[in-house]
Amino acid sequence: MNLLFELRPVDHLEASVDYYRSLGLDPLAWPDDDTALLGPSGGRPTILLVRDPAESALGVGGVYDVGEVRAFFADHPELDWLMSPIETPLGCYAVFADRTGTCIRLLDPALPQEMREDRWQGLYAVAG
Repeated sequence: MNLLFELRPVDHLEASVDYYRSLGLDPLAWPDDDTALLGPSGGRPTILLVRDPAESALGVGGVYDVGEVRAFFADHPELDWLMSPIETPLGCYAVFADRTGTCIRLLDPALPQEMREDRWQGLYAVAG
């Protein structure tokens, strides 16, 4: 599992984007009206802000790349799955809970073309 970015549910997306801009992060992509990917200018995303009540209930947490999410789901039926794989604007997405109940989000990324540069190959974000 490789960390892609941290997911932070928010109530007010635009105000939250403005806040993180003041901390030096730029909006890198807006996959839909309720989602913004932020990171350093010209870099890869470190934070995903999302306006979604279900994500708010799950709380803040990392989003991990495990390769093909559907294959990981099929290979690990013993995990406590909170959400079966679904297609989202960011790619195939699923969530399971670890032994302490903390949610672990998985994503098979379908990042926008401008974010698929060679310099990101093998690199993963560390949210700060």
